Amino acid sequence: MHLTTIIRSAALAAALCATAAFAQEAKLTADATTLSDKGGVITFTATTSYEQTPGALGWSVVLPADWTLVAVAGTNVPEIAPAPDATGTLEFAYTSPPASSALFIVSVRYPARAASTKVTSTAIVRTNGKLATLTPAAIELKADRVVEADHDSK
Repeated sequence: MHLTTIIRSAALAAALCATAAFAQEAKLTADATTLSDKGGVITFTATTSYEQTPGALGWSVVLPADWTLVAVAGTNVPEIAPAPDATGTLEFAYTSPPASSALFIVSVRYPARAASTKVTSTAIVRTNGKLATLTPAAIELKADRVVEADHDSK
């Protein structure tokens, strides 16, 4: 084997190890995919997993304009979180992220006759001075409309 081949193989192995050392994943899930015509509360679970504890971790969850935050709870509630009744983009941050993973729950209220919509989110992880932006799949929520017949006969 040539010395150049050995050096390239070693460099590739080191690069693969470095990538694996910083493996991270973010997921946002919902307890329902259908919105009641009467309005209600839906709960989202935000989960971030990583192999090396980050120096900082942040999340944003973008809500439709007329939705409001009810509560934040869970195993690892972020130190920085919006107050109840917040609207729009909800931002969360850990100043001391938990080891190996973080999980928190966001309950939001949606109005009666809410339209079908998507809820999007982003997690930002800072490890060893480097930022990684993770974008979980959007959650599609379908309106559950009751179709009423027109009873006006003229």
